[in-house]
Amino acid sequence: MDKPDASQISLPAPIRHDAYRGYILLSMLVFCTLFYYLGEIIDLAGWEALRWGFLYGVHDVHRLLFLVPIVYAGYVFGVRAAMMITIIALMTFLPRALFVSPFPDPLLRIVIFTLIGGSLGYLTATAHQEMEQRCQLEVRLLAEKEAMLRMLEELTDGVIVIGPDYKIRLANLNMISHFGEGAGAYCYQYLHQLDKPCRNCKLPGVIEGATSGWQYHFPDGRTYEVLASPYVDLDGTICQLTTFRRIKPAKS
Repeated sequence: MDKPDASQISLPAPIRHDAYRGYILLSMLVFCTLFYYLGEIIDLAGWEALRWGFLYGVHDVHRLLFLVPIVYAGYVFGVRAAMMITIIALMTFLPRALFVSPFPDPLLRIVIFTLIGGSLGYLTATAHQEMEQRCQLEVRLLAEKEAMLRMLEELTDGVIVIGPDYKIRLANLNMISHFGEGAGAYCYQYLHQLDKPCRNCKLPGVIEGATSGWQYHFPDGRTYEVLASPYVDLDGTICQLTTFRRIKPAKS
């Protein structure tokens, strides 16, 4: 069997993206390093026209450029990459501190910068990681809720979700067929045409964690067996999930 040509082999998208981002990070490091030692490079090359005083002063400002690759590494690749780039930056600073810098306390200044830069990279990496985990959790919760909604729609019993403010958050098709559209209405208005919660309302107890069962008898003769259980909605609100099973039809 013929072997595939290397030019025809495509890498998965995440690998290509990581390689692309790696090249960006490497370019940042090269640029920052060249700028950090630009004065020495100019001296070696003899470029007198580029001999600017800024390039030969205290390099605290020059080191600030290294914050860009450190933060970028933390955001894109995580904590380990941020720490690795921080160490590379420290190794880049050491030759100037040990052999070139005529200014006082060069080692102390690079140590302070390294601690600050590493902390920023770490905080950026952890914040981005938490954000990604939160997004993944939201996607998972949405998928689970959609699956639950599909299951509720297939039930032959009526189902409503009632919030702690007595408003109906969800009613399945069977419930709508028996009582009409009720999303957004108050449960006591929707079920009993009342202006305030029922006298023996079970909602507060159910929200506190107690599952309850009872029967609803309507004036037209309908009787429903009702089961109410606590339910945590997607926004974290504790609600009441109530099922209605008709056990007696309306009077003819």
